[in-house]
Amino acid sequence: MESFMMKFISGKRIPLSEESFDDADFARFYDEHARRFMRPVYRRFVAKVNGIKPAGKQVLDIGTGSGRLAIELAKANPDWQITGIDVSENMLKIAREDAAQFVFSDRIDFRQAPAKALPFPDEHFALVTSNASLHLWEDPLKVFKEIARVTAPGGYCFIRDNLRLTVLCPLLNLIGGAMGMNTSQRRLWMQAIRSSYTIGEVKAILRNSALKDARVIYIPGILFLGIEWRKSY
Repeated sequence: MESFMMKFISGKRIPLSEESFDDADFARFYDEHARRFMRPVYRRFVAKVNGIKPAGKQVLDIGTGSGRLAIELAKANPDWQITGIDVSENMLKIAREDAAQFVFSDRIDFRQAPAKALPFPDEHFALVTSNASLHLWEDPLKVFKEIARVTAPGGYCFIRDNLRLTVLCPLLNLIGGAMGMNTSQRRLWMQAIRSSYTIGEVKAILRNSALKDARVIYIPGILFLGIEWRKSY
């Protein structure tokens, strides 16, 4: 259980909506932010899932946004077939453009779809990933149920998201400035942190979900948490 101090410094969660990312100008802004500041995060994410060595080649990336994680996965794994889903068609348009530049269009399929109603058959994917999307899901329980449904027996799921420690936002704002983020980019980062969950909150949600035996971990770095889950045979 989270300590009183952890609850105090976490602050109240301020939710964000997936729909707020659908504007075309914002999609370009977000992609530029991801390109400049998130590449090390994507590469660490890829290293993490590559260490798992999934038994199959079908991969699903939920909340793929402008597709930069999916592209990094494709770079590192030439034999994988990756499907990226997002609710924002403007984000997916950028993702398709970027994938075409790397000649990955035949290996990455970007589709518009909600995470809570995945348009895929049961037990289809050997690996399910999601990066910085959990805090945008309106109903995480429905998404976790869908993940359990589409994951193949023995398949693996890894979800990474921000960790909410609101008391550190002023410090992170300074760090963002030192990294070269402009005011809008720092505001986006702070909004994402304030809308994210604590480890205790995620554990509580998972206890009532189809992924109730998942493991929640703290990821070293700047306020990250992870969810690891493997589907039994």
